Amino acid sequence: MKKLILMAVGLVFSAQLMAQSCAPDTTITESGTYPSALPNGQAGLYYEQVAQFRIPADTNVSFNNQNVQATIDSVKVKAVLGMPSGLSYNCNPGSCALPGGKTSCGVIFGTIAGNAQGTYPFVIPVTIYGKVGGAFPVSQNDTIYNLTMDVDPYNSVIRQEHEVKVFPNPSSSQVSMVFPESINEVSLKVVDANGKEVQLQYSYNMNRVETDLSALPIGVYFATAVRGNNVYHFRLVRN
Repeated sequence: MKKLILMAVGLVFSAQLMAQSCAPDTTITESGTYPSALPNGQAGLYYEQVAQFRIPADTNVSFNNQNVQATIDSVKVKAVLGMPSGLSYNCNPGSCALPGGKTSCGVIFGTIAGNAQGTYPFVIPVTIYGKVGGAFPVSQNDTIYNLTMDVDPYNSVIRQEHEVKVFPNPSSSQVSMVFPESINEVSLKVVDANGKEVQLQYSYNMNRVETDLSALPIGVYFATAVRGNNVYHFRLVRN
């Protein structure tokens, strides 16, 4: 049973659609977690990351001293302990009872404390609920220890995401991003909720960048812009 949990629920959080919430990606059919590792956080800055995870439909369990197959009703996440100070998490479904044979998601979010640099091992207690022969309920407690998050030290030159003005946001087509400085030489990267980079065309004019979101699926996208020592993090919402 522990092997099943380590495979299926390595991540139980991270951000899509709206801040602090997420939507399951129903195109995922292989058991596991997506992405497989948490991106680094930055001390003193806002952090938001979504994870999609697919729970298997069944597994082998010990029942009446025999190794038998059981269907999985759900894997209940009871807590996520050991996170850097300032972070919280939500699940979808909100009960954090992740159904067997389906894809669920979660989001970890918040402003990381300025003194929170270092490596943080997560401790995630769970309960697995299932049935043997379709009728006999079984459950087992377990704890996940194999997930960590690195937090980079606070850097006063890094810009907060609220310093980038994005409008309209949400948008179904053209969107403008206004920076507090000229960004003609900025390096701009946009990824979807699964961390996959999306390709967009940009036009630059002094401190303003414009792009068209109409070719993207509806959802939340996460942008990182780098110019010299300045790094900007913000969201683009496609409706």
